[in-house]
Amino acid sequence: MNEVRTLKDLVYYADERFGDEPFVLEYINKEVRERSFRRFRQDCDSAAAWIQEKFPGKLHAALVGTTSYEYLTAWFAIQCSGNVSVPLDSANSVDRIADEINRSDSEILFLDKHHETDAEKFRELCPGIKCIISIHNRNERMEFLGDITEKYNGKKPECSPKENDMAAILFTSGTTGQSKGVMLSNRNLIDNATCEPDMNYRGNRRMTVLPIHHVFCFTCDILCSLWYGRTVCVNDSIMRIVKNLKIFRPTDVTFVPMIAASILARMQQAALKNSDKTAVAREIFGENFSVIYSGGAYLSPDIISGYREFGIEIAQGYGMTECSPRICTGVKYCPKPESVGRIVPGCQVRINDGEIWVKSPSVMMGYYKNPEETEKTLTEDGWLKTGDLGHCDDDGYLYITGRKKNLIILANGENVSPEEIENQFVFFAPVKEIVVYERDNAITAEVYPDPEYVSDDIKREIQQKIDYVNDGFPPAKRIAKLVLRDREFPKTASKKIIRSEI
Repeated sequence: MNEVRTLKDLVYYADERFGDEPFVLEYINKEVRERSFRRFRQDCDSAAAWIQEKFPGKLHAALVGTTSYEYLTAWFAIQCSGNVSVPLDSANSVDRIADEINRSDSEILFLDKHHETDAEKFRELCPGIKCIISIHNRNERMEFLGDITEKYNGKKPECSPKENDMAAILFTSGTTGQSKGVMLSNRNLIDNATCEPDMNYRGNRRMTVLPIHHVFCFTCDILCSLWYGRTVCVNDSIMRIVKNLKIFRPTDVTFVPMIAASILARMQQAALKNSDKTAVAREIFGENFSVIYSGGAYLSPDIISGYREFGIEIAQGYGMTECSPRICTGVKYCPKPESVGRIVPGCQVRINDGEIWVKSPSVMMGYYKNPEETEKTLTEDGWLKTGDLGHCDDDGYLYITGRKKNLIILANGENVSPEEIENQFVFFAPVKEIVVYERDNAITAEVYPDPEYVSDDIKREIQQKIDYVNDGFPPAKRIAKLVLRDREFPKTASKKIIRSEI
């Protein structure tokens, strides 16, 4: 077929190239269910034809749910009908989800099996919603996706989306105020999914663990699998990651650092009884496993080296929703573990007064109905201000030192990045959470100790670690005061600490 320019093109390309090869594997009722690339295209077409018939013209369609074959069918049916997908965080409250449905001007709503009981509440809170579709179950109060794909089987939508058309609105859970709807075009998402060369990924198995409304999961797990011919293995619960690794025996997986650290701790515990660390790793990840890709937050080099002791590579990448998301890709056997990976092809990076700016075809269209924030974030000539501080080296590797908005400026003019200090405690067991800030012109560390950590004097242990960290920093960056707290820090829906509330 012709060049892939839109998400609809990508669905058709995957069907044409990979056909009956497996696209999605799910463990349902103690059996592995398989759906092919061809079946996926057919189901997307059927649902898209229904959308076009019932709702002629352009519309926005919201989705609330977790990763499943049916959820993906709904997501891409919206694309194949030439419309805009609005995936929302299913872990949010009904009120918050409803607010984002309304602010995104969504007119139809897809709900998965965990949210069907909220349908009447959404009808009440979202007057703009014309129709609610149940993704998994037949329900007399809603349309049912299964009935739609069966009734419209064999039908195709009649539309030709353009590469510069808006494809999706994804909300970012900001730490200061209301979430913002990031507008991503077909071009943005296709560029990001196809920017890296194919290293013979066809037939590999990628276990998808992260929330599907996050663009990191959507692009790297779903879009890249359609592009490369990779099989997506659905992890149905964060509590069953290890169990599902045994069931699917994937080639690779995407984690956030928190999950990576948890699995590493489990292997280290097992290694106390079995000194053969390679065998321990095989027991958890299987013999086919190749690499973990990590993103979404800082990955400590200690975690990277910890996995290497078990013969497993973990590659750190970097990005943001506003860049679809990849700015840097994780590199297996990365020679520079302190970096956040290698800048992806086609992405330009420059450092402006310490801040990382990027420019590429993956950069967003802007924030939906929010020109003020768009103007603050995008320059007139297309540079995206990431808000992150850092630098890049001559080999194309990028390094992050902190967030611009969190920068501490002391009375003597010294600039201190709190994240640079906080990252020294990432793999320190007594500390569950830490926030560094300035108080009375001195650096203060406020710590929520790990409640499961057993210690005769936890404050003394933490202070000893602080003393050790201080020895490696110049005077301006040394922690002068330790404060312990008895509860977790306030967080956004995506579990980022809200510093303004501390």
